[in-house]
Amino acid sequence: MTFVIEPGRIAAAGQGSGARRGASGWPLAALGAALGLSLLASGCGSGKPPAEAAAPAPAAPAAETAAETAAPLPPALDELDAGGLRERAARALREQRIHTPAGDSAVDYYLALRDKDPGHADVAAALTELQPYVVIAGEQALADADLAESQRLTGLLARMDPQAPALPRLREGLRTAQAAHDKRSREDAERQLAERTDAASRAQSQASAQAAQRAAAANAALKAQANASAAAADEAAARATTPAAPIPAPVAAAAPAPAARTAAPAKAMPRLVADASPRYPLSALNRKLEGSVEVAFTIQPDGSTSAARVVSAEPAGVFEQAALAAVARLRFEPSGESHPARRTLNFKQPKR
Repeated sequence: MTFVIEPGRIAAAGQGSGARRGASGWPLAALGAALGLSLLASGCGSGKPPAEAAAPAPAAPAAETAAETAAPLPPALDELDAGGLRERAARALREQRIHTPAGDSAVDYYLALRDKDPGHADVAAALTELQPYVVIAGEQALADADLAESQRLTGLLARMDPQAPALPRLREGLRTAQAAHDKRSREDAERQLAERTDAASRAQSQASAQAAQRAAAANAALKAQANASAAAADEAAARATTPAAPIPAPVAAAAPAPAARTAAPAKAMPRLVADASPRYPLSALNRKLEGSVEVAFTIQPDGSTSAARVVSAEPAGVFEQAALAAVARLRFEPSGESHPARRTLNFKQPKR
């Protein structure tokens, strides 16, 4: 409902043109006339009305009322005299500023006038007639969940009349709305906290999963590197010339030592007393390669061999080391003399 207030008349828009009585029982048109007379009297420098016309003093407020009515006058209102306050109140009524804005409304000016120059019956009557507008506005602010405005209007009503019938209802509604607002705020805070906690938990789980994946990949890389190193070590050991356990499956047949190819009368070759089978290279075994190597060497007087060298090899670069190692392990019967010799070592895959 929109209320229209003019000097000399207070009426509810949308109502009939008949006279309407306010909370004090005065006709609203009569109240407007009283307000106009008050403004006119203030311009003529009139004093206070007779004591019998003064409104009765309100009863002592309760603790809640005391808190609402204890606010001092704003500096802008405190600096005005009674005439200035009346003039401002009349202008606010003409401009429909009944209770808003705060500090520049008709109710604010009448309250300031009553506090500064108490005892005027017309001011008390004006405040009484303006109470319904403040009550309606306070209830509308509650309906709109504007708690700050509702609290301001409730305090304004308490200053107008600490015993106003609507005041307990407004206070109770304000308390209920404030409690509901506080509950919603707590629920929102709890929900936001739960969402943040859940997001942090998900982020931590994701980080843990990523860390586990990285650790697994690192372990797999280390294992692959270790396997590669072990394979390389095995191949190097197979190529080594130091004695080791022979591979049981492949066996290379050694050709009998030929007679010395010299034009001079042949010396009797020492008898072979310890033969040595060559070790099949692991790489050649895996690649299924076969071949032969011819090695020249010298039989020492004590029957050992020395100065071994490769004469030919087929294929080249595969079986030479294994052949030289096998020749180094040969032992002949001591003859007290040195004898040049040659030996062909054959490397063949085992038959399946």
